[in-house]
Amino acid sequence: MLKRPLALFFLSLVIFATHTDAQSDKNGARKFDEFGDVYVTDIKARADNFAIELQNNPMTKGFIIVYRSRRDLPGLSFRYADRIREYLVSTRGITEDRIVAVDGGESQCLMQELWIVPPNTAPTPRPDAYKRNFDDVNAARKFDEIPIGEEQGLTLTGFADALLAEPRSRAYLIAYGQYYVERGSFEDSGKRVHYKRVYLDPRDTASTLLNQARQTLIDPYHISASRIRLVDGGYRQQPALELWIVPLGEHAPIPTPNSFPHQRPRKKQ
Repeated sequence: MLKRPLALFFLSLVIFATHTDAQSDKNGARKFDEFGDVYVTDIKARADNFAIELQNNPMTKGFIIVYRSRRDLPGLSFRYADRIREYLVSTRGITEDRIVAVDGGESQCLMQELWIVPPNTAPTPRPDAYKRNFDDVNAARKFDEIPIGEEQGLTLTGFADALLAEPRSRAYLIAYGQYYVERGSFEDSGKRVHYKRVYLDPRDTASTLLNQARQTLIDPYHISASRIRLVDGGYRQQPALELWIVPLGEHAPIPTPNSFPHQRPRKKQ
């Protein structure tokens, strides 16, 4: 079974840091890097430097803490943290037991932190961070919206944890394929040339993504298949996967496609 990274809540991080503060001397946990919402290429470069530092200090662990803004969906923090963790493990060869992905809660703005943490120490939470207000567990709510692209992996650990914490809820997954028409023009030999490019995913794109996500929740996270509902949401200009938590008895979320391919007329028999 795939070993899941440790997801810490902000409150437990504060308690742990307070408990170990007496042991955190000049050789204690230190912040290695911090950054906001940056390009994936920049994240990889920072993660590469972080990996080198961890390799040079084999007795330490690497903590990845992501704080989201109050405008962000709750699943964003752990998804961003787990994205870096996965890169460090799969690409840089850092063992899973040395990397901890942490949902830091909410802060004034999105912030991602990389910490070098020796034994018996803990990172220091941001002073402007706070625990998210209690969710209304009696109402359907969107947990996350994952953009689908070549640089994105399907990270569902935070969603699985939330579902396990609410055993009387269902998971609704809504997938959208891409339909986007790009129009433009350019100069060629003194003439204005107009072009049109159509980006249209195959019809089974959404169902393929939904089945992949469903299987990911079942194995390795052991979410019962009876709790998972799959919805083909049609098309959007940018493909995406919505993750919803819906208590029993609540209405299912409604898909919101924003792009509509023209349907070819059927041939008469």
